[in-house]
Amino acid sequence: MQFTENELRDHLFEKHKDSLASLILGRREPVSWEGDRFPPLSFLLQQIAEQKINRIIDGLESLVITAKELRLEKKGDSTTRIDLFGSSEDNGLTIIELKKSKQTERQAYTELLAYANHFCSVFPGVAEGAMNSVLIAPMETRTVRDAFVQELLGNNKSTAALIPKQLDSEITLTVYYPHESYYQWFENKLFDDRSMLTVAIAFQDIDGWIDSDLKTDGKGIPDYSKKALNTISSTISHRLEAEGFHSLVYASQKWGKIGQNFPYPNVIYVVFINPFASFRTTVDDGGIYGDSNLGRLEEIQSVYDQLAKDEQEFWVESLESSFHGLAIRIVREEFQKCFRNTDGETIGNEISLPDWYGIKTSMIDAVCTHNLDVFQSGLLRKIYMRYIDHIYDRKEDDIYFSDDLPKYSYKTLREFLPVWEILRGLGLGYDHNEENI
Repeated sequence: MQFTENELRDHLFEKHKDSLASLILGRREPVSWEGDRFPPLSFLLQQIAEQKINRIIDGLESLVITAKELRLEKKGDSTTRIDLFGSSEDNGLTIIELKKSKQTERQAYTELLAYANHFCSVFPGVAEGAMNSVLIAPMETRTVRDAFVQELLGNNKSTAALIPKQLDSEITLTVYYPHESYYQWFENKLFDDRSMLTVAIAFQDIDGWIDSDLKTDGKGIPDYSKKALNTISSTISHRLEAEGFHSLVYASQKWGKIGQNFPYPNVIYVVFINPFASFRTTVDDGGIYGDSNLGRLEEIQSVYDQLAKDEQEFWVESLESSFHGLAIRIVREEFQKCFRNTDGETIGNEISLPDWYGIKTSMIDAVCTHNLDVFQSGLLRKIYMRYIDHIYDRKEDDIYFSDDLPKYSYKTLREFLPVWEILRGLGLGYDHNEENI
């Protein structure tokens, strides 16, 4: 006899309250990179995802299921129920949702997200990432598989999936690892200069608060100015991290005598990975093309072909334009928050969208300036930190020029020059058949 969903839930609660891990099969080590060179972005994300899955699965060793059909009640609203609920020493609170059939698993992630949100509301300060969500389902529906990968990587949720199988009265739960094809659209071309959108907000000196190196006779920006500029960059970066943008942020101030020729010598550069960059995705005469994976372009073409004819012509351009508008709005909002003041003064400023490659190669913008700490968010931060691990693990290899590395890795995390040099290499475009950087 095959268990129904309710029977399976009851079986797990009654027989495996503190031994769910004993039913789990198929745990494997995350994919590993054999080459000496830094692995491609798609491979790194697969590795990161599988490491996160394993962390959650390993934490189930200490899981104790403390309730079944746990009711979540809100005054004046409907009541929902969690199939299984527990906690572990390693993972903390754990929500388990059980969907035994392909037909019912479609709603699984909607319910899991709702349950996690409920606990975040009744325990203010708890982030969803601190809630562990485990889906027990066939994982046969593409919608569910897609949602799982998005929650795991895109939304940085702590989630794992187990596929139930029954032989007579014996139950096994097999760990689900997304197929490598789920990561294939993450190309290193995302780090190409042409994939970057730069929002620059330039503003005036503020006497006694943000001054140039003229105050120190050319010996560098005053410490209080550095602190102020780095605080502004950090504030903007925190907002971008919270909203899921992949970016780097840094402040720059033109050298004193040169800066005197500019009404706004201070600049905050906010550099976004632009998912809609035209060099990777554009349309011409009804065809989608670009410097990108052919399979990805074919999928976008399929979406494009199904749009209303009068919406097709500017569809791709409108996506990029909307992204630009959102980026500008966020940068402006956070900048303005930093300059609210008791006197009601207005800080003179202007916003522009300069070319990222042009900034990096401009004598005025890249050389005749004081470039301060770099703050990264999202994918840029995640991959950058992996690269730091990579080069320090292999610091004795000749190809990494270890003599040029700071002795301690903390020096590479914020200081402009090391970050600049390392990120410069990550943008080299290639595919799996080309030599990596």
